[in-house]
Amino acid sequence: MEKTHEQERRARVFISCGQTKGSDEVEIARNIQTKLVSLGFDAWFAEEVHSLRGLRENIFENLADFEYFVFVDFRREKLVGTKSHPVPRNQKYRGSLFANQELAVASYLEMPSVIFQERGVKDRDGMLSCLQANAIRFHNRDSLPTMIEKEVKKAKWDRHHRNELVLERGSGYSPHLQNNGETARFFHVTVHNLHRFKTATNCNVYLESASKLDQPIATPLPINSVEFKWAGYVFPSVNLPPRNKRRFDAFFILPSQPTRLFFRTFSDSTEFIPQIEGAGKYELGYLVTSENFPPARASVILTLSKTLDNTTLS
Repeated sequence: MEKTHEQERRARVFISCGQTKGSDEVEIARNIQTKLVSLGFDAWFAEEVHSLRGLRENIFENLADFEYFVFVDFRREKLVGTKSHPVPRNQKYRGSLFANQELAVASYLEMPSVIFQERGVKDRDGMLSCLQANAIRFHNRDSLPTMIEKEVKKAKWDRHHRNELVLERGSGYSPHLQNNGETARFFHVTVHNLHRFKTATNCNVYLESASKLDQPIATPLPINSVEFKWAGYVFPSVNLPPRNKRRFDAFFILPSQPTRLFFRTFSDSTEFIPQIEGAGKYELGYLVTSENFPPARASVILTLSKTLDNTTLS
């Protein structure tokens, strides 16, 4: 049986925790990662990011690609109090500044999270003072992966849930009668929303690139940015409900002109309509944008034949 997109793609978990050199923290993070992978998730944590550029590019920009967030606040330096502001008896340490920065981004992105804090860390410190979240205290670091496993199961995290749109080649083609009396063959690409409860809003389709492949060097073809038409819909933007799918018109072919592609676009100028003609092999790169999802891309290989029945899209 063919796997569905939900079965092929596993939900991604971002592990946020301190990684002090010479400590056991990196090993613990790896053990947490192993535990989450055994539960059916893809898990990741950043090692040895030392620069602001690395922090921004490797972590903050990538957090939006994850579905879930695990926050572990290890103890850091002892706090120094004063007579007028003494340190609470059981809260003698500050938490991890680095991990709190990641927690701030995860909070902004509204990522489902489990939050753990080592005993002795100041209560409601850092970002936890701003969130409606209760940290789970731990004192035995070795037991932390098992504690996280328990909370993930309790929260019923879905290992097939993805904050992602996915494109795939539509099965077969659809015949449509044209104004000139010919029955055109429409080839489609299907867009899947893999999110379990979020609707993808204002989704638009573009042909981002096109190349002719059956030459010594693949030749890029000129493409102007223009919105493509969704199948059976008369506006350029659609909303795609959670765990649902929708097709768009990749192109269509007329029997009288089997080596020419026709496109349905939202443009009143032929300048913006792609011009692709001639038997051969092509690569077409499609892009789907959304207000609230990362951009989704996919390339399809078109073998355009002089005989329409031999034309294939894979």
